[in-house]
Amino acid sequence: MQQITSSKKYQNGVQIFWTDAENDVTDFFSYEDLVDQKINVLDLLNNPRLYRVNTTSHKIESSVAGCSFNTNACGGVLIITRLFDAPREIVWKAWTDPGAVMQWWGPKNFTSPSCRIDLRVGGSYLYCMRSPEGKDYWSTGVFREITKPEKIVCTDSFADEKGNVVPATYYGMSPDFPAEMLMTVTFDVQAGRTRLTLRHTGLPPGGMLDQTRAGWNESLDKFAGVVAQMAFRKSA
Repeated sequence: MQQITSSKKYQNGVQIFWTDAENDVTDFFSYEDLVDQKINVLDLLNNPRLYRVNTTSHKIESSVAGCSFNTNACGGVLIITRLFDAPREIVWKAWTDPGAVMQWWGPKNFTSPSCRIDLRVGGSYLYCMRSPEGKDYWSTGVFREITKPEKIVCTDSFADEKGNVVPATYYGMSPDFPAEMLMTVTFDVQAGRTRLTLRHTGLPPGGMLDQTRAGWNESLDKFAGVVAQMAFRKSA
């Protein structure tokens, strides 16, 4: 398997690129090929490094650990897009500054008493959200890709308060959650505003995917308020 490094769109398909023994290599997949292999074309174009190619069988697979779009073993993919009336640098800071994250992390009526972020490739994060009943839920992950202020790719796992990865059942959740999921967040400039796109990959399909979507949207509602406050303070 070869890690895809970039991709390019053509009228009849997508050309992919990777490096093998320091040599640049390329291959071409028609849109029919990608549909047959259950590959999301838009995601392949926007996030080529999340995929790898099997040069022997001429197949593309997700590079998420334990996940293959060919077998549907990766579960659901949640995609949420929000547009913020603020410069990209402010939206980036609201997403990456621990103090700011503690103001919005978690659904409505949840708080975040702790947040640690080592923002570098190979670095990790450890977030805590506290329910209205006082129960703490910890999550952790490792940063795989950071392009400031454009893109963040990181793993996502349930954790204990020390940052050790635990199964979802630790918190009484479905055992269908994989031990490791993947989050990709992009920050794009659009007519003077910032478009944030979140891709959360590996979620169990069905009810758990819907619940996660609801939780993310409630968190992003709070995030919008934090971004607005930060933008106001900068302009004042």
